[in-house]
Amino acid sequence: MDRWDVFGLVGLLLLGGGLGLLAPWLGVAVAGLLLFTVAVCGALAEHRQEARAQLAEAVAGKGGER
Repeated sequence: MDRWDVFGLVGLLLLGGGLGLLAPWLGVAVAGLLLFTVAVCGALAEHRQEARAQLAEAVAGKGGER
């Protein structure tokens, strides 16, 4: 479990909790939705970065030949 998973979990908990409240539901729900969005975007960016690093290693392993 990395930091993006924790952000996603907290975001979903806040979103669910906010929607369950009567009066201050909008603020809590929006905060949860924002945290969840940050978690998903961060995880995707980290995954893309790892894929680029693996591709660079594969190209470097072939000597850069095409």
